[in-house]
Amino acid sequence: MAFTLPDDLAPELYPLAWLTGTWRGYGILTYGETVPEQAVYQEMTFDHDGGPYLRQTTTIWTVDATRSKNLDFEMPGLQGASLLAPAQIWSTETTYWRPVGQEQPDGAEAAETDTAATEPAQDGTDTTDAANTADTKGSGGPLIPVTQLELVSADPAGHVAVWEGWIQGPRAQVGTQAVGRARTAVPVEEMTRMFGLVGGDLMWTQDMAAFGRSEVTTYASGRLGRVEDADDPAAQPGSALDPAEPEGESSTSSASSMPASDDAEPTA
Repeated sequence: MAFTLPDDLAPELYPLAWLTGTWRGYGILTYGETVPEQAVYQEMTFDHDGGPYLRQTTTIWTVDATRSKNLDFEMPGLQGASLLAPAQIWSTETTYWRPVGQEQPDGAEAAETDTAATEPAQDGTDTTDAANTADTKGSGGPLIPVTQLELVSADPAGHVAVWEGWIQGPRAQVGTQAVGRARTAVPVEEMTRMFGLVGGDLMWTQDMAAFGRSEVTTYASGRLGRVEDADDPAAQPGSALDPAEPEGESSTSSASSMPASDDAEPTA
């Protein structure tokens, strides 16, 4: 699926351009005994208003296990979403991504040296062999600069967070530098997230230390497909489900809509 650079995108955001748009798919939530493992429907939107930042809106729904169908967790994001019937919102969050500078990746100096090796020597010596040797050690293409990121996120469960990280090509990784919470919000000590473009799908994971646990543990993951037309019936969750199927006779699902324990207040 071809990707078109969005109109009016600030030049600072070009390294993040592949994220822009609406993504829908499926994923897993799990966090020890606090959050039972369950399949979920997910939607992410990355948009901009011409400024040097992206706005990310993420919403995760539990699913109705009596209507949803079995998932193959290798299937594309949109196909998986078509098999899920959203039940209720588990969490929602708004995050702002801001690039704050670039740096050359490791190996950039070596790449420059390799390029220089392909230039004819001043004394007429043939440098072809040296260049070929250098090419065998190369990355197979130009090195992509690393863009440093700062993010700020907020969710209605009472958390705000400041993140730092990087993006390089179709990969990004961020981690919290500070997490604040309202007096009644569940304690969240630390969060990390990874994003990547795999086979045209946006794949992401989140680990965190929360609910009184100090170690960082897997919490959420997802696989989402890019939506070209948000109103397209085929791009809606549950589009592959039979609406005429009598309740209680739909295929059983590995997706569980079992709510978490009373202590498991949704977090980002």
